[in-house]
Amino acid sequence: MNISGLGSTTSITDNLQKAQVRLTSDFVPLDSSSSQDTQSDTVSISDEGQKKLSTELGATMHKNASSAEIQQSEQADTRTENEKLIDKLKEQIKELQEQRRDLAGDNSPQAQDQLKMIDNKIMMLNTQLMTLLKVQKEAETSSSS
Repeated sequence: MNISGLGSTTSITDNLQKAQVRLTSDFVPLDSSSSQDTQSDTVSISDEGQKKLSTELGATMHKNASSAEIQQSEQADTRTENEKLIDKLKEQIKELQEQRRDLAGDNSPQAQDQLKMIDNKIMMLNTQLMTLLKVQKEAETSSSS
């Protein structure tokens, strides 16, 4: 089986040289000076579509309102970084204490290991908290002098 020109670069270039491209357009632009009547179209939305639209619109409005509230609260928050860290540490300690309460009745080895880890974390956070409180107290006494 012999196919003439297969694998030959000359036949490919010959074919490319002979190729012609013709573009035809069926598009006719509208003449701006033509006097066509414009009609107003009305669209009706199904009940399901209206519900979905209102849900999406409500979610977007809620998201925008939430972000605006966050920005306002950040602007209104005049606490120092030290005070913010203190509050964050207090919150973490509360969460760990809740976890500890949940594990209090469990005597399994895994629960006991988790209790030890939680106790160690609480001790570390308490140490950090005490240090921050001490620094805050020193800053208050030095600024009031």
